[in-house]
Amino acid sequence: MDTTSWVIVGLVVGLVIIALLALSRRSRPMPSANLRPLTPEARDRFVTRWDQVESRFVEAPEEAVREADALVLALLGERDHPLSEKSLPEGVRRARRQGARGGTENLRMAVLHYRAVVEEMARIPEAEKIREGRRETA
Repeated sequence: MDTTSWVIVGLVVGLVIIALLALSRRSRPMPSANLRPLTPEARDRFVTRWDQVESRFVEAPEEAVREADALVLALLGERDHPLSEKSLPEGVRRARRQGARGGTENLRMAVLHYRAVVEEMARIPEAEKIREGRRETA
């Protein structure tokens, strides 16, 4: 092979490496370290609001799931998380898929996914985590 061929092969390999790096960076979730921390008052506000949303599940499961989605989006927004569909935490996307299926069991699973996001994003210490089985819904 002559020099021109080697240069072309080198350029193609370089472009492939750059494309792979760009794709891998795009598919990674946003690191939590870039998110603004919640104040203790905001954390308490979100946890209190979550308790209210979760307690409504027995009476109005579909409404509770809609409120859970709105609460999680407000929590993410307060932490300066990008709110585009692609950058939402996997738990939010799972909850939305589960809730869209309808039926009480799917709605209950959606609430559990939203709960996990609230616990993670509000940085609730392990000792204070919302306990499984504390509510009839979960």
